[in-house]
Formats: sequence, structure tokens, C-alpha cells
Amino acid sequence: MKPTAFLSDDPILLGKIIERGGVVVFPTETVYGIGASSLNFDACRRIYQIKNRPSDNPLIAHFANIEQIRKYCVVSQESLLLLETFSPGPLTLVLEKKNDSIFPPDRKTIAVRIPSHPAAMKLIEASGVPISAPSANLSGKPSFTRKKDVIECFQNLVDGILLADDPEIGIESTVVDMTKSNPILLRPGKTSEIDLRSIIPHLVLPSLQIPNENRNDLTELVPESPGMKYRHYSPEAKVVLLDEEEFLNLVYRNQPGNTITLESVFSRKKIGFIGFGFSPIHKWDRILATNEDYMKELYSFFVDADKLNLDICYCEIPKDGPDKYALMNRLEKAKNK
Repeated sequence: MKPTAFLSDDPILLGKIIERGGVVVFPTETVYGIGASSLNFDACRRIYQIKNRPSDNPLIAHFANIEQIRKYCVVSQESLLLLETFSPGPLTLVLEKKNDSIFPPDRKTIAVRIPSHPAAMKLIEASGVPISAPSANLSGKPSFTRKKDVIECFQNLVDGILLADDPEIGIESTVVDMTKSNPILLRPGKTSEIDLRSIIPHLVLPSLQIPNENRNDLTELVPESPGMKYRHYSPEAKVVLLDEEEFLNLVYRNQPGNTITLESVFSRKKIGFIGFGFSPIHKWDRILATNEDYMKELYSFFVDADKLNLDICYCEIPKDGPDKYALMNRLEKAKNK
């Protein structure tokens, strides 16, 4: 079947598709996004249909610059300082809308960011409008970080795919709700808690904003940010987190010639490993040096796990450091599907 999407490395041509009400997949510095004009509500609703995304799961609007954000949003002094310090880059702020001219029309708030990927910035500038875009994946599945995966998945679902360098970071942006008296970290990302506290020391972490640990009220929750309410980041395989000793012991026991684990042979489980400094067993295993490597490789590992029909993904717990919190957030969500 001939692809229906227009594939091009020219952001100006793809920007015209956005301007005319089309849906385009494009790379950002975090992950790939699937976007439409934030001013075209029908086009934005089409994104939900393509992804099979729950209607109350918000989109992030991507802007060209701070002035464009101020046209549609109330930007406090603290929010302005955050934007000036960390944008363009992997930081999203939830702000109050000035009016209902921008999607979604039924909310008083909107999540906004300015991406730093050169192709994404050119796309927004060429379209002349903010672009509302969640991660380019099917709802509940891992986000895509490789060109080949978005083409395979979306070439017959969208109007265009922007061909450019793949994302450098590999996980979604940090999200901070700036509409409360104390800013709330809704989703950790590459812009770390330490980074944020240098500007907003009164930042509230997610664990402090959930009075009911069992979250029996989850069905009533109206999420302010993607990733808050629904299953996300998960491959079909079971995800198991292991500390360094557990991980290396399991890898050793599965090496050819060693005592093979009951799980991998007698139960005929197809497994994969992602972790630090080990000898790979399978061609799909991922060997990491740093947490930055982990961010960049995690989702593509999960995507490959689905393609290979793996039964279990064994994931080593990330190393200590500023990126660990965001990585553990994604791993825990993938584990608890």
C-alpha cells in the first residue's frame, strides 16, 4: 500500500499542511510528536482519534517563542523567568488561558512549551500557529524516538511526516503547573527538580499533592498534563526492575554455558535486558554507560520488545543523579500496567 502521508525534510512544506488543518508527525528534542494547529479544534480532535487517546488527556501546545505564548496565556513573573531560563527546551508549563481561541476550548488552562529541536522550531514558524502535539505513539504505548518507527506506525494515518534528526533526549518534557500558589511538578523530565528549584524553590513534588495513596478518586481526576491519569509508556512485555546486583546476577545466569534460569528456558520466556556495563546475551539487549543513555534508549528498547514479542524486559535501576527521578517515573509506570 502506498503511504498516504507526505514525507519530507522541508519544514516549510509541512508547516503549510498544519496551516491548512492537517496532522503532522515531527521530531522534538524529547520524543516525536503528532501535531495540528492549536487554533483548529477539529484538527486537534483528529489527533485523539488517530491515537485512540482519551478525550480528557490534554495536549501540549508548542510555541515559537515567549511572545507567542503571551498572546494566548497569562504568564506570571515566575513563569516568565522559567521560560527565559529553560526555553527553548524540554520544559512544559501549565498556564491560564486568556480566552477560548486556543485548544482545548473547555479548559481554563493549557500546557505550553517551546521546543529546541531546529526542525520543530522551523515547523512552528512556517505554520504561523501554535502546534498542539502529544507524543507520537498509540495511546498507552511507548513514545517513539526513531524515524523508522513513526513512519511504520503513522504513514497511513496522518497527512505528513517531517524527516529530520531523531530526538536527542528520549523521554517527554518536564511539566510544571504554574496556576497554583505553589508550583507543582506534574511530570519529571530532563529539566530536573534541582534545575527548577534554582528558580522556584517552593516547587511541590507529586507525592506531596496526592492525599489519597490509593487514588480511589482517579476516575474523577481531570489531568492537567499528559501522563497523569492513564497507563502510559508500557510495552506488552512484563517490565521487571532490578538493582545492580540482581541485574548482573540474572545476566550471568542467562549467559550461554551457565545455569539457565527456569524463567528463560523451562517456561520458554523470551527476555531482554537494558542496563549498565554487562555482556549482552541477545542482539536486542541495550548496554548503557550513563542515565542520559538510558533516557535515549528506553523507549526504543520497549518498542523493539513489542516487535520481537518479548515476554519480559529486565531493566536495571538507573544510577543516582539528577536524571534518575524522571527515569524511575517512566519505569514505574511501565511496570505498573
